[in-house]
Amino acid sequence: MPSVRRRRGTSRTLVLVLATIAVVALIGASPLALRAFTGPTSRWERPSFIGQTYGAASALLAVLALIGITATLALQARETRIAREEARRSAIADLLKMAMDDPDLDAAWGPVPPDEDRTARRQFVYINMILSEWQMSFETKALGETRLRAISREMFSGHPGRAFWREAREVRIKTSENRRAQRFHEILDEEYRRAPEPSPSGSLGASGAPGPFSP
Repeated sequence: MPSVRRRRGTSRTLVLVLATIAVVALIGASPLALRAFTGPTSRWERPSFIGQTYGAASALLAVLALIGITATLALQARETRIAREEARRSAIADLLKMAMDDPDLDAAWGPVPPDEDRTARRQFVYINMILSEWQMSFETKALGETRLRAISREMFSGHPGRAFWREAREVRIKTSENRRAQRFHEILDEEYRRAPEPSPSGSLGASGAPGPFSP
């Protein structure tokens, strides 16, 4: 999924760069085009008209080129921010995977209740990693709202997913860093309430918070 997002961002940046180059090329080519102008004006009036026309056209094209350059820089900055966030979350995911396999490393994240079910805790950490990936995909618009609703409702139809959201929802909602993240958590909360209650025969989640729930 991250590679797909990077390819899309690179394609958009390339399109903007090419558009900017095209505008600059038009500015350079406009005098040649104006030299081909032939009209009924006198010898002295004709260069004056051409100069006025070229001045207006070049000013307009210069503005368009500036807009293109600004948009390109803004898009590059956004793609850089997304790449940094992906790298950060990937590093956290690797650390959490290590904690899932080693109780000693798990305790490094914070106190672990001695009576806590190990399987349930591993499920909680794993679900947190899943939701963090969904959030990144949603914020970059690689994951649409319809799909997000479907997969989150499926998750919340099971005991582990419901147990996780009961414990983590408040922290994740309060730590939303932007409107897109806030919308992501609103959708999760809505689907949590709509999802059917799982049957008592399913695996049970833990009652206590297992560790870091922030995205």
